[in-house]
Amino acid sequence: MTFYADAEGGAYLKDPTRGDLIDLVTELNTSNNTFIVVHPDIDDADWFFSISKKVGTFGGYELHRYDPDTGEDAKTTAAAPNIIADDVLDWASRR
Repeated sequence: MTFYADAEGGAYLKDPTRGDLIDLVTELNTSNNTFIVVHPDIDDADWFFSISKKVGTFGGYELHRYDPDTGEDAKTTAAAPNIIADDVLDWASRR
């Protein structure tokens, strides 16, 4: 399945690579580029994976996986952009 990543800061990438996702996550900040949403590239699929910059002492990122077809609606946290990129690619490949 093809998908795209859309960042609040204006970046839009169709079928982003692992390196692309790492760059997008690394570029997140707490002022004008606070989140990325990964969506399917087909109209009848409703899943998404979002990554947002966490504000607070420990920083890091909040990950939100949502897929109404499987009932999944889970939020977790992560700290390393490379692990987040791997997680996004793995999760999206199973849709």
